[in-house]
Amino acid sequence: MQFPPLPVRDLEGHDYVIPHELPGGPHVILLAFQQWHQIIVNAWMPHLEAFADRHPGTEVWEVPSISKGYRLFRAGIDGGMRAGIPDVDVRKHTLTAYTDVGKLAAALELDSLETVHVLLVDCTGEVLSHAEGEPNEQALADLESAIRDACS
Repeated sequence: MQFPPLPVRDLEGHDYVIPHELPGGPHVILLAFQQWHQIIVNAWMPHLEAFADRHPGTEVWEVPSISKGYRLFRAGIDGGMRAGIPDVDVRKHTLTAYTDVGKLAAALELDSLETVHVLLVDCTGEVLSHAEGEPNEQALADLESAIRDACS
């Protein structure tokens, strides 16, 4: 499965179309659809940062995916997120997508928008691994194995 081209902006104001314009790779993309999903994202991050440290080139991207109807409020929404994140590197790795979330979910064959989805995407845009919800031993082991295979 291919990750569909998705226009995003990091919290420093730089525009990209992911996954092809992202630096580095492979890419771990955390798709979050609701504000409360940040709790789940935060549970994943220490593990994902450790994976990135062990597998050079691996980049971790948080992608809050917001209905395109909120695009008019982007400055306020993104500004609020930016204000809450003091670390510049974290802001550069937080990419907001104002999009048709239903189409995005269908393209990625996501069965629910009620939780976080963690996707490993290679430099060609192929989705190599998919986990959802909170991290668990099996999901972490599968993801790291996929990263290891992608980096070899």
